[in-house]
Amino acid sequence: MNLRLQERQDLIRSRRERRKLAKRARVRRQVVRYLSLFLLLAGAASGFLFLPWSLADAERDIIVQGNQVVDVEQVRGALSGCAGKLIYKLDPKNLEARVRSLEAVRYAFVRRYVLPRPHLVVQVLEEFPWATFATTTDGPGVAVIAETGRMIPVDEFPNVIRPEFKIYGPDGMKLTKADVSQWAAWVAFVASQTGQKVDSVDMRNLQNIVVQDGNLRLKLGVADSTLTRRLGRLASVVPALDQVKGDLDYIDLSLDNNIPLKVAKVDSSRHDSVGKQAQ
Repeated sequence: MNLRLQERQDLIRSRRERRKLAKRARVRRQVVRYLSLFLLLAGAASGFLFLPWSLADAERDIIVQGNQVVDVEQVRGALSGCAGKLIYKLDPKNLEARVRSLEAVRYAFVRRYVLPRPHLVVQVLEEFPWATFATTTDGPGVAVIAETGRMIPVDEFPNVIRPEFKIYGPDGMKLTKADVSQWAAWVAFVASQTGQKVDSVDMRNLQNIVVQDGNLRLKLGVADSTLTRRLGRLASVVPALDQVKGDLDYIDLSLDNNIPLKVAKVDSSRHDSVGKQAQ
């Protein structure tokens, strides 16, 4: 009986010791967890307070990609004021709007990075040129008209592509994307009927718009809702042009009822003959 009692007491003491050891182990794990969490928070706070979170150098920390027309310095100039500011306080949408304010930029995407150092990556999508714009027929192009209608000044963006197709207009002329789309369709319609490439459209007088189509000069009058129908009659005139080849001044498409052919040299017999065929 004494032996069994002794064994039972030893078993109870052993269980107590194991519970004490388990409790101590749990306490040590808790201490390690809280200590690790404290060190992590302290490290994060130190990094937040003491690491360089601002853009130190604009030339090094603002990286521009995808640009061909817009100069890198122009993009960095649009983002002036970013240097020295905390990167997490910079609003990418606001920065993108600044870059899009450049005439040659259609879209801009700005991304912020912390590692390996705080920096910005600016992805640029530029406007696609549609026509060269000039204010006089004998003067140089002063701007490029993009497909969206935006005017890209040549003096500000010297690398912009200058299309051979020209638009002449007054200073301050503005076109929308719908205008460009409509005129592109009209120009293609004229070229398909004459078999010649359209060189220019003179819009300096909107009451008397003139198209130069190879060796043909077309007076369109006003570009209203009837212009497509008036242009459609051009195909009936083209076969008769050989009779006045070299003497033709212009084809008048501004009228609704007939298509007069204006010759530079007065030859009443030839002019009357051609006029009858054109009607």
